[in-house]
Amino acid sequence: MHNRCNLIERPFLASSRSCTDITGGLEVAKEKTPEVQDGSEGAAVAEKKFSGGKLKILILVVVAMLGEAGLFFFVGVGSGSADASLAETALAAKTTKPEDDETDLVEVEVHSFNVTNTSAAADTVVHVSFKVHALLPIGQEQEFKDAVTASHKVRVRESIETIFRSATMEDLKDSSLSTLKRLVREEINRVLRQSYVVSVVFSDYKTMQQ
Repeated sequence: MHNRCNLIERPFLASSRSCTDITGGLEVAKEKTPEVQDGSEGAAVAEKKFSGGKLKILILVVVAMLGEAGLFFFVGVGSGSADASLAETALAAKTTKPEDDETDLVEVEVHSFNVTNTSAAADTVVHVSFKVHALLPIGQEQEFKDAVTASHKVRVRESIETIFRSATMEDLKDSSLSTLKRLVREEINRVLRQSYVVSVVFSDYKTMQQ
């Protein structure tokens, strides 16, 4: 009778142990679940740190690029200002150069003229009176005077009178008389066969129409 009880109890004990094992397994599973969650949270934190690091690197790159752009702009502006200053200096030098050249020239009177022009306008006679002064380099004035007042006097005067007799009304009325000055300079140098005259000046210039 006792043996049967033992046989009956053993299966019951085995069942109880099985239940205990199952319960223990569930508890172990429950205990392991937080570890998995902890691992997920760690991965999220790591990902956030990685993203934050990338953001910092990107910000540093953008700042560096902006710094380089600002430097290039500053250098460009400085270079542009320097170039502009050089251009202004060169322009000023060109502007003052003729004045400096004129200080190295001497003025010599060639002759006084009274010319009648009948071709400037139809049915009109224009009387022109003026004095011609030649500007030439210092040191050549005596040689030039000898040529225009002695050896080449007549030819020089006739060439100048011919220029004014055939001049147009526009040339005679020009406020600067630039065309007539150029022609007289070229003609004097041609007659003398030497480039004495650098520039020509007219004084007491008057015109009268009849």
